[in-house]
Amino acid sequence: MSRHEVSLSLANPFAVAAAILVVATSAQAELITSFNNLDFDAGVANIGGFDNPGADVPGWMDGGPIVDAGVEGPGAWWAPHEDHAAFMSSGDSAYTMSTYTIQTGDVYEIGFYAKHWEWTGTGEWTATLFYDNPANVIGAYTQGGLPDNGSWNQFSDPVGIAATPASVGGTLGILMTSTGTGIAQVDEITVNLVPEPATTGLVSLCGAALLLIRRRAVC
Repeated sequence: MSRHEVSLSLANPFAVAAAILVVATSAQAELITSFNNLDFDAGVANIGGFDNPGADVPGWMDGGPIVDAGVEGPGAWWAPHEDHAAFMSSGDSAYTMSTYTIQTGDVYEIGFYAKHWEWTGTGEWTATLFYDNPANVIGAYTQGGLPDNGSWNQFSDPVGIAATPASVGGTLGILMTSTGTGIAQVDEITVNLVPEPATTGLVSLCGAALLLIRRRAVC
């Protein structure tokens, strides 16, 4: 076999390996859609809490005593992102549940849009995943450095939160807490599932393709 023929024979395996790597990367996030009202766009403007008699925010409950928090719509002076958006003062929190049953090996990625509402202090959000009720913590993602009275920025957890053995079989929930100073805003929250078994299988296929390349190169 000539060098030219070897080069041609390697082209397809390289393409296959590259394609598998692309698929493996793109398959890493699957949106959990059974959370209720993570974008706050159910159309309810509520100042003073999330579980406020007569003005409940659908799907959400207060995570403790609230000082200054709620949901406002497009007419608010601070320009909510994508229709309605939530805000909380330091220490305020609220949570919502999905109907997703936690599985062994699950890893979750949290994302959201956020900014800070004060000219002084710092903006920070902590998103805590739990099972069944907020006391059963699985893990948390904290994002500081929020833009101060500027445009909304998108943030996401670069590490991911793994399901704990105790959480398997429980129902997944998320608690949002304003952990900075002043008032922070949040919108378009997402919780993505990283399908580890599928990704592992694709990476294995990629390894097999690379092995094929090596064997053909030796021939």
